[in-house]
This record gives sequence, structure tokens and C-alpha cells, in this order.
Amino acid sequence: MMAKMALSVKVMPSLPATSSNENKASAQKEKIYRIDQYYSRKDRQIHYAKTTKENTRTKEKLRKYTLVIRRIINHRGLPEGVEIDIKSPKLAAVLKDIFQDADKLMLAESDKQPIISPDTLFLAWDSLEVRHAQESCSESPDTQLVEDLSMALAYLENDFSSKRSELKGLLEDGLITFELLGNLFTPNSAVYTDRNDLQEGQAMRFTSGSYGKNQAGEELYALQVSIITHDGEVLGWATSTIQLPFFEGKMKITELIVTPFKKNPAEKALRQELTDRGRKYLALLEQPVCQWYGATAIHTKRHGFDFEEMTFLASKRVVIDPPTWMVHNSSSDILRAPRVTNRSSNTLYRKSVKDEDLMFCDYRVLGFSFDEKQWGAFAVSKLQDPKWNNAALIRDLVRTHRSAPTDIEDSNGIEFDDIIDGKGRGLVGLLSGKPGLGKTLTAEAVSEVSHRPLYAVSAGELGTEVDVVDARLGQILDITRRWQCMLLIDEADVFLHKRDDDVSLERNALVSVFLRRLEYFQGAAILTTNRKLDIDTAFMSRIHYKFHYDDLDTSTRVSIWKNFLEPKDSFSGASIMDHDLRRLAEDYKLSGREIKNAAFCAKSISRARNEALSLQLVRDIIENLGLVPLSTATTGLKQNESVTPAHMGFKRAAADVDHGDTGQGADPSDGCRLVKKLKTT
Repeated sequence: MMAKMALSVKVMPSLPATSSNENKASAQKEKIYRIDQYYSRKDRQIHYAKTTKENTRTKEKLRKYTLVIRRIINHRGLPEGVEIDIKSPKLAAVLKDIFQDADKLMLAESDKQPIISPDTLFLAWDSLEVRHAQESCSESPDTQLVEDLSMALAYLENDFSSKRSELKGLLEDGLITFELLGNLFTPNSAVYTDRNDLQEGQAMRFTSGSYGKNQAGEELYALQVSIITHDGEVLGWATSTIQLPFFEGKMKITELIVTPFKKNPAEKALRQELTDRGRKYLALLEQPVCQWYGATAIHTKRHGFDFEEMTFLASKRVVIDPPTWMVHNSSSDILRAPRVTNRSSNTLYRKSVKDEDLMFCDYRVLGFSFDEKQWGAFAVSKLQDPKWNNAALIRDLVRTHRSAPTDIEDSNGIEFDDIIDGKGRGLVGLLSGKPGLGKTLTAEAVSEVSHRPLYAVSAGELGTEVDVVDARLGQILDITRRWQCMLLIDEADVFLHKRDDDVSLERNALVSVFLRRLEYFQGAAILTTNRKLDIDTAFMSRIHYKFHYDDLDTSTRVSIWKNFLEPKDSFSGASIMDHDLRRLAEDYKLSGREIKNAAFCAKSISRARNEALSLQLVRDIIENLGLVPLSTATTGLKQNESVTPAHMGFKRAAADVDHGDTGQGADPSDGCRLVKKLKTT
């Protein structure tokens, strides 16, 4: 049994009853034809029937019409939509030119005739009127095109004149109704939204829209939009769907989740801002690049088999590198959305992006935060060139090394390599000594003066199982090489420990894995340990520079107290004299970290009390924090072994680059060689 429904529709707009108009109406009727498309359960095929009573026309006979208005009847015999077949090739060409994209006109599989929705044709109304006027007034008009344009305008006037008047009135007041959303957005036009986790503006190219329902049965209007993004694999146009929920009555257009770009009050300024950001986005993709960031970023968190986006505060240095993000986050697609699909046609090259399309570039870019040790997506507008610390402490550290020679080989092995290809190309340092004496500070200082971001990893983060350590260490060393950053492996004792028959096989295996990875490492790394004498001898030949930190002497502690207690910023209430600093240094044999903690607490309390910083307050803080003089227990040094004061560590490290920690003297200017070496690694 066939399900069919006929609907009587007036083809022509209301016109005065004159013979001229009657003749015109008769001619227009011959160019517009209305049919029903329905599904027959009997033969399980789609059939066509004239929307009026008779059912004598076949699909082949429809080709003589300009437009075929096809009402779709579902299997229950109810109309569920309307589509328009554009039978005129000239009219189809005009519509494709109006929308600037042939994809907006679908191609039917059987006859390759363009198909358009009534709402989309409605959006072309103004442009069709302009084209009709231009063609009619030309010196040699195309009569067939003029006639076809007239047919399209007649259909629009007949079916949508009241809607056009309603829409015009609403738009003049900056309002819209849910029912008219389909007539608000023009295909291939720019739309805008700032509704995202980073609250960043995003321009998108609107491709199509449709009404529908969500899983809860609630009405919505879905927009198909495209942006230019790098999804970790390729750069190109990526499509996504944005849903506008149903709303009653009228709503301000500016309050919609997505708005037409031309409706933005600051359209010109916003377009320029997004274009500049798009140019910056493409520049960030050229190669892995270190940037300064201090804002909210997005990462993914696993919940069972699902992932969800979470925000986190990223600070200081980040590296932008979508391809490497993809390598280490291949199991999660959420941050890669939208993905670049149909890569044969949608893939782009950075230099091929047109200036007018720069505004459509993604508002976020994939990378890694060093401080949070977190992969994520970062707002392009918040990224800045990296800031390197030029504080006095670091300037003093390298001041004596400025006159060094500059002819130093690249540690990547361009001028020097091991007998075995790929071995011995790294630059590895070892810092030993008690906690709080400046080992980490030295690594940070080297990072600053060599303009390399510091990637700090503790031994605990690498794990304790051999396979896990091998995999994680391999990833970290590869990243260090690719990003040319300074790697700090803190508390590396478990990986440096002497291999022995009395030690478990698993621990020996950890040392062997670590040793092998260092052998083929092609970057700059610093290892720290509290147990110098327990280091496996095989590591000593892999270490390019090494030095030990002795306990701080009195003069060094005075300098550290002075550095942390001197007035800074708006705080100027300190009343501690130099002789007070010496008394603190003599009475409390604290480490550098303990001095910093005590000074920070004392200054915070004095600010809160709005009173001058006093010696007694500092003493109270030290006692309340339970700080005790440094232990005199052995540091692992052999008897009579010489040690280097912490503040001289950088000089000794530089000397060890050339003298192999043999105890021989070194020219202080050699320190610059380390910095130069790191800068070229």
C-alpha cells in the first residue's frame, strides 16, 4: 500500500486581475512544478506524484521546468520536508556564485541535478533580485537566464513574502525567533562565538544548518561550521556542529551562542584582531617553539573509557608542538576536535592560507606546559615570546665568564661524534650535595643564561619498573632533544647507584637502562644526587661536568640572607642591618632553601602586620618553623677530599667541561664555554 498526500499550493503571488498579468502567470506556471516524493511499501522504492490530484508525470518529464518543488512524504504518509530541484543550469550557476561554494548545492545521485532547501534559496533572495536587475538592464541580456531568475523570485514571493516582512522587522530591532534561525545564517558566511572554556573569540565559516531534536526530544537548530586548525596530524579545514537550543518568543541576536559576524557591533576591529591572531597561529606551527604563558589552558582527563575537557592554570614556559602532542596523546581525540576530514580537499599549507581566511584559524593550539608537566591546548592570544630571568643573582653567576672564546663545537655532534653513530652527542652534568645548597638553582641558572626551557623531572616520576622507566625515559629524552630544552633529573640516586651482586637484579637493570639511554642521548641534561660515592663508575665517563656542593660558609649565608631580605617592590619597611644578617648567618647554619623559606614567611608576616621587618621576627620564624643548623653528618666525601663552595659551583662546572673533574685548576672564563655549548646544542 502506498502512502501519499497531496497539498494544494498557490504558485503565483497575488497580482491584479489584468490580461497581461494572467498571461505572465500562465507562463510562470509552465516553469514551476510541484510534486510529492513518497516511499512505496509495495515495491520499496521512491515515487513522485504531482502535488495536486493527478499522478501522470514521470521524473523524466520534470526536466523542462526551472524549479521542481519536491515535498517529501514519509513512510507514514506525513510530509516531513521540502527540497527544491534546480533544473535550470544557468540558475544553478548563479546560486553557486552567490554562495561561493558548490557544496551548498547538493548533487542528486541519479541525475546530478543541484538540490537546495527553501530556507537556503530564501537567503539568496536579495542577491537574485540584484542579478535579475543587472541582467535585464544589460545591452545583450540572456533572456533564458532572466526568465529563470524571474521564476525563482516568483516562487520566493509566493511562498515567503510574509516571512520576509517578519524577518526584516525583527532584524531592524536586532531580534530573531527560533523559527527564523534558518533564515538568519547565510551559507559560506562568517559567524562568531566566544562560548568556550577559554572564553576566546572564534570566527567560523557557516556551511549549512538544519532543525532537529536532541536525544531528550528537545528542539534545536544545528549549524555546520568550519575552522582552520592543526589537529596534530595536518593543517586544514575542520568541520563541527554547534547546537542552538529552542527558545520561546524573540531573542536578541547578540545573545545567541553563535551570531552572524556582520551583526557584531565591532565587526571591523574584531576582524583585524582575529586576522592578526590567525597569522600568529600559523607562525607557531612552523616548528616547536617555546612561549611564555600565564592563563587558563585545557587538558583531557580520563573517566573509564571516556575523556573530558578540564581546565588548568598554566604558567611560565610552554612549548607549542601539535605533532608531538599527537604522538603522546593518541588515545584521546577530544582536544583534537574538530578534526580535519576529507583531507584530499581540506588539507592546507601554512603559506597557502588566504589573508581573508586567517580570521578562521583556531583560537587554541596544542602543546606542553613545563611547570605543570601537562599536555594541553593553549589560547593563542595569551602566548608571548619567552621571558628569560636577568636577575642580579644570575648576572653575578656568569659575570666573570664574559671574555671566553666563542669557537666551541656543537654538542649535537655536528663537529664531533662517537665511533658508533648516534653515541656521545649529549652534554650531561652531575651536581651532588645535601638538599638546599643550590643544585636546582644551578640548573635553573644554566637554563636562563642559555635561553633553554627547563624540563624538571624527579626520579619518582619515571617509575620503578624497568619497562616503565625505559619507555618514559625514552619519551622524555626524545622530547628534550626535539625541543632543545634543558633536562633536570632530580634525585637520580636510584638510577646512578653502583651495580653489585648484592643488589637486586631489578635495580641493576634500572641502572643499565638509564646508562644506555644516556649513551645515546642527544641533548643537555643535569642530574642531581645526594650520594656521590654510591655512583656507578660507568657513569663517570658519561658525565661531561660535575661538582659537589659543600655546606654554605658564613659569608655565603650572609649574601643569601641579604638577597632575600632586601626591600623589593612596594615593601620598604625592613630595618635589618648588615650586622644583623651576619648574626643570622653565624647563629643558624641553614641551607639556601631554608633561608629562602624563613625570609619569605618573615616578610609576609611583616606585610600583614604593616610593620617593619625586624631581626627578632626572623628569629621567631626560624624557631617556629623548627629549622635547625645543618647536620655535620658525612656527605659521602672521601677523607681529605676537597669541596667546592656552592657559589663557586658554576665556575667548577665550566672547568670540568675541559678538565674532566681531575682536580686541576681552570680558568674562570671557561664558564662561558658551558653557556655557549648549551646555546648551540
